[in-house]
Amino acid sequence: MKLFETMRLENNEIQRLALHKERIQNSCKSLGINFDEKQWDNKIAQILENYPNQRKRLKIMIDQQGDLSFEIVELPDKQYFTARLVNLDNAVNEQNLIHKTTNREHLQHDHSTDLILLHDDKGKILEFDIGNIMIEEDNQYYTPEFEHDLLRGTMRRTLIEQGSLEIKNYDVTTFVRKLQNNEIKVFLLNSLREVADVEIYL
Repeated sequence: MKLFETMRLENNEIQRLALHKERIQNSCKSLGINFDEKQWDNKIAQILENYPNQRKRLKIMIDQQGDLSFEIVELPDKQYFTARLVNLDNAVNEQNLIHKTTNREHLQHDHSTDLILLHDDKGKILEFDIGNIMIEEDNQYYTPEFEHDLLRGTMRRTLIEQGSLEIKNYDVTTFVRKLQNNEIKVFLLNSLREVADVEIYL
């Protein structure tokens, strides 16, 4: 198992870097993994020096011994996704829901749609397999409450702290009805793509 952060490198900086660092540092603490802050800062400085004026997708991983590694590839341009609803298996370990780890079996799917949108047994809409959900309704933007059942994304946090995203839970029945009546629009939030349109296949 490794912890990881997937980040957007653009204009000689890593977007939301402080939030990514804080999240992985907190996860390391919760899971008993050593977080070497100097190693992290040095690795970030090295990456910024080696990839000037480039748009990249950066993935930094920390293994259970606290060792750092990274992958860097072209930044994807895709800004439209399809998704379908999937009931989250209630046997999934909470640690795999609230920390960004490589234990992602609960997020595997056949890619008949680009994404899956998870909900729990009670019907609460949770998140996509690669990011949080943002729902537009009556010119307001909402995302589900964190109840130890989803990942607190850095883009989600940024928009909440800016005051442009509010907390509101949706159950599947209401969500589907409002989609069918064109009362809501759905977006993917993640730090790599920031905000992207999503069409839900019902």
